[in-house]
Amino acid sequence: MSQYESSKHADCYSFLNSIIEYIQNSKVQKITYEDLKEVAIDFLQKGHSQDQSERYETLTQLIFKFMDGKASESVLSFYLKRQFAMEEYTLDEIINKLKLVISKDALVDQSITFADNFSYPKVSVIITTYNRKEYLLQAINSILAQDYPNIEIITIDDNSSDGTDLLMEEHFKNHPRIIYIRKEQNCGPGTNRREAFKAYADGEYTLFLDDDDYLIDPNYISKTVNFHMNHPEISFVAANVFLEYSLKDLLKISDLGLSEVVNKYDYLLNFERPGFPKPLSTLTTLFKRDSLIEMGILNMNMVNDASIYMRALLVGNAGFMDSIVGVYRIHGNNITFNLSKEFIVENLDEKTIVKNMAIEQFGFNKKDMDKWFNYTVHNTVSYYLVNSARNAEDFRYMFNWTKENCPFIYNDLRNTYRFTLLKKRLLRFPLVRKLRGK
Repeated sequence: MSQYESSKHADCYSFLNSIIEYIQNSKVQKITYEDLKEVAIDFLQKGHSQDQSERYETLTQLIFKFMDGKASESVLSFYLKRQFAMEEYTLDEIINKLKLVISKDALVDQSITFADNFSYPKVSVIITTYNRKEYLLQAINSILAQDYPNIEIITIDDNSSDGTDLLMEEHFKNHPRIIYIRKEQNCGPGTNRREAFKAYADGEYTLFLDDDDYLIDPNYISKTVNFHMNHPEISFVAANVFLEYSLKDLLKISDLGLSEVVNKYDYLLNFERPGFPKPLSTLTTLFKRDSLIEMGILNMNMVNDASIYMRALLVGNAGFMDSIVGVYRIHGNNITFNLSKEFIVENLDEKTIVKNMAIEQFGFNKKDMDKWFNYTVHNTVSYYLVNSARNAEDFRYMFNWTKENCPFIYNDLRNTYRFTLLKKRLLRFPLVRKLRGK
């Protein structure tokens, strides 16, 4: 351990003992997050680890979640190892101390076990990968670490050139729970998800995992299978994650803040609006296979996370577990500003299909779906015009598509963004940028 890591470890150990002492001596009936936050502020004001303030803020949130049964012992251990270089013997000591001072009512045991005669339904995990073999290894191992016994991992390699095939042979050759498919040409993750699902994913439940994300709660798939069995009306269940900012080696909590079960109509009609966020990717989301078939996954052109969620909401409600269970990596800022007009139109075409399916096949109200469609098209086209459109042809292309397919919002879009291209061109000149303070 380096001197810097040793210092981080010592400061964190001191902080955790301050928290434990506060809980032990507290006279309040129920400790709140604000109470723990005050302890953290006081600790940092005494000169401890000011450069680590973001990590301590997250750790304080995590301890409160641990006390409230919303983060497992494994997740707390993971965070302390990753962010404070805490070693195993210290982790055991600290976590045992926390358990002793937290009342039995406050600490909810989140671990799920099944009866000896339980017939475990199969879970198919599909991992799409391309030239990220180190991340892929972590993703696969995070699934193998799950305590649920009936899991099959289908890894589909989009013709990687970084030695992914050699890594798979070295680590997982003849592994009874892993299927490895290497494509002869690059097809993209969406096509590969659909092909892997069609050819191999015969489990009662399916999880789509990107190669750079991973699970950290080894009991999570057991929990989600149990959740599905208790809520047969849902098409999927998801949970909370850490955001891993790779450039800064920083972990932050991302909370969905949704109810345990959300009505499919309410969620789809408000999808990605305030109060109805989309789960980050699909790394925590266990879908019911029958729901994926019913929503038409085998006929989808764009098999990305938003499209899968919107279609899944046509056929069932959504379930959520208020617990941190995985890690979603952010490389750079993870915001794409270089989208092609063809990609945007493919995205819009998929939303058109969702709208038509909702009305014609699943009984959604036409007026509600038309309103939803106008809103989502307006947002999608606006994002493209502001961030990705580069020339007059790009603008004409999107305006024409909108006029033909969503005429109700055409005039508003055209009036709002008719001068956007001119502004972009002017901002290429240093003097203009200077005058605008950019």
